[in-house]
Amino acid sequence: MEKADTTYVKAYTLANRFEADVVADALEREDIPFWIRTFEDTAYDGLFVTQKGWGDVMVPGQYFHKALRIIYSLVKDSPTRGLYEYPEEVDPILWDTLEKLDPDDVCKRALATYREKEYDYILPFLSGSLRIVPSERLIVQERKLPFDSVDFETALIALNYLINASPTEPSRKWVGEKDLPGGFVFFQGPHQLPTRPLADMYQLYPQDVIRAVDVLGGRQIQMDHGNFTFVVNVFPRVPVMLIFWKGDEEFEPQMAFRFDATITLHLPVLDQVFAMTYVLYRHIKAALEQEE
Repeated sequence: MEKADTTYVKAYTLANRFEADVVADALEREDIPFWIRTFEDTAYDGLFVTQKGWGDVMVPGQYFHKALRIIYSLVKDSPTRGLYEYPEEVDPILWDTLEKLDPDDVCKRALATYREKEYDYILPFLSGSLRIVPSERLIVQERKLPFDSVDFETALIALNYLINASPTEPSRKWVGEKDLPGGFVFFQGPHQLPTRPLADMYQLYPQDVIRAVDVLGGRQIQMDHGNFTFVVNVFPRVPVMLIFWKGDEEFEPQMAFRFDATITLHLPVLDQVFAMTYVLYRHIKAALEQEE
């Protein structure tokens, strides 16, 4: 599609060429001007694709929010599932490791419960709980949540939390994702957090987002910045702060995650922190849709 004579902004970072084709087709059908800036051209020679992503979708500023809604509905909620979406795709070493651990020690560290007769763990998760059975390689929601399925990311973070959780209380010192060790390099390109769709949700449906967060066990707190700030415990020792700013004629809506400084004691790999934010996004979106 030809570039229009206007200022283009980045709407989304693409993971691969297949995703680019799907997004391009959807934007064309909605008559949204766009162009795709790929990192596989001669200038980059494919060297930075892993760090930057496959390419960026660029749209005129006035189409940004409409394009964003279309793109995220495609790439995050498509009924077609790809690699690393089913819970059974988690590394079997995680299951093997958990099965060998002392359940009393796991429960002490993770603040979970082990039921000897059922050979399962009950792990508090948002406002619900997960039932985790190592011998059966099974994870299900024990207490249901608005997003009522267990996906790959949920299984990944739940198993890693049970394996790695430290008996350390939250410090209540809040840090951004790029303040975490290695975070400045990691949280770019394909590892951008879902702040844009969450900011857009809050801009369009502020009261519904507040109610959705409440359904997930979030508690609102008073802060000197942001129009709405809440803290939700993803797991017992993993509180996460979400801060929303409403947009106006001068500023676009914004959203930011903040993590307790102890998070890497419980989820030691940044991939796990990244996955956790998308788990939160899906649950908030599902709770919001129940409000409609």
